[in-house]
Amino acid sequence: MSLTDSELKIGYMPLAHDVYWEFFPQFEAHAIELAQTYRDYLAQFGTIHETGKLIDCPDRSREACQLFQARDVDVLILSTVTYSTPDDIVLDLKTFNRPVIVWNTQASATISPDMDFPMWMYEHGITGVPGITNLLAREKMPYFLVSGHYTSDAVTESFATALNAIAARKHIWGSKIGMLGHLYPGMIDFGYDPTTMFTTFGVATVPVPDSVVLAAFEAVDETEVESLTAEMSERYTIADEFQGKELTNSIRLAHAVRRLVDENDLAAVTVYCQSMWQRPEIGVVPCLGLSLLMQQGTFCSCEGDVPTALSGLILEQLAGTAVFTEIWCNDFANDQFMMGHSGTMNLGLFEGSEERVQINRHPWWDGCCGRGACLQVKMHPGEVTLLSLTEVPDAGWHMIVTTAQVVDRDPVPLGAPNFFIKLGKPITEFLEDLGELAAAHHLAMAYGNQTQDLQAFAKLLGVEYCEI
Repeated sequence: MSLTDSELKIGYMPLAHDVYWEFFPQFEAHAIELAQTYRDYLAQFGTIHETGKLIDCPDRSREACQLFQARDVDVLILSTVTYSTPDDIVLDLKTFNRPVIVWNTQASATISPDMDFPMWMYEHGITGVPGITNLLAREKMPYFLVSGHYTSDAVTESFATALNAIAARKHIWGSKIGMLGHLYPGMIDFGYDPTTMFTTFGVATVPVPDSVVLAAFEAVDETEVESLTAEMSERYTIADEFQGKELTNSIRLAHAVRRLVDENDLAAVTVYCQSMWQRPEIGVVPCLGLSLLMQQGTFCSCEGDVPTALSGLILEQLAGTAVFTEIWCNDFANDQFMMGHSGTMNLGLFEGSEERVQINRHPWWDGCCGRGACLQVKMHPGEVTLLSLTEVPDAGWHMIVTTAQVVDRDPVPLGAPNFFIKLGKPITEFLEDLGELAAAHHLAMAYGNQTQDLQAFAKLLGVEYCEI
């Protein structure tokens, strides 16, 4: 997600103190100019909504929040033009509940040794900040605090982190994860309460019965199969021995899952694939279809794992592209993990580097019509962030996060996606920490260091953030 999200609607509240204007009316005009300077700076992050007035008394706060409610803004930014008192705004913040960013700022980046009273008037907004944060904390209203002058790159980064989290929450809230099939028998570490997931993250689970999957598969037109087969053949290498019904059924199933996503308005999907490849009418794994869905922005997990589908949905909003994976093997000699999962990979990672991808027959699942299409890839080296969401009894949801490096190392030629990562600590220590935090065995992964955005996201939703 970029630092500027034009979809975000920002309610702007430049804070001041109307008592000052009774005694020092000459300073009000400059305070309004300063508020406009801050507003112009904030416009890079979204669309600004404001009354055009200083928020310096309860009536103006109420007027502003009524405007924000009418325009359904996503976030409230409170900037310190000068000193303000929390009683002006706190009741309205409680009435119109939106994420809050308190911007502790002032006219100058430094204090001049010859500062006079007029200059001081615009430099001491900080005096009111603890009063605001005190009330927000006491009322258990989550907020972000940004401190610094608008010319500072650190301030821009702080706003970007908070606003990226808010934008991710906006996009995820009200979305749906489709469950095609059911939970893989025995994998009870994925257990979760769909009610608390809905009330915490705003995400619902939608079951998609096997009969509906079959109907979508049978409804795919032959011309659709031919068109996508030609496209796959043009973009990627297809192993010579992998042709015929195995390939065309894989292509047909890819169209079917795409149709199910569109018809049910699904933001992510989890699949129990055995109910597909063990069915005579379908008879192949859905790996190719899931890989194409992820390329198109719909995260997919396997084995009925809803929490990891949600993890990937969050990472996709923050990083743009995410991968479903798990720890496959220890490489004790190199202190690395071999990562992978069955046959699915986000093809969006290989835009412009399609030579790193080969479509081949799945190496092990024998279905009623063969095995079906699977991918062999060579992952790009670089820093990645791994995320696991788990629900801990009596402790709520935990967001378990770590960073690692994808190693520049050839994959093992299994015929299914795999790669190696190097962690920041020995793998034995990492596993001990992972176990103590009750992480499940699946992970979502995205390139880049996403820890700050994830920490902000966790704070926004009241989720425990745990970094290994």
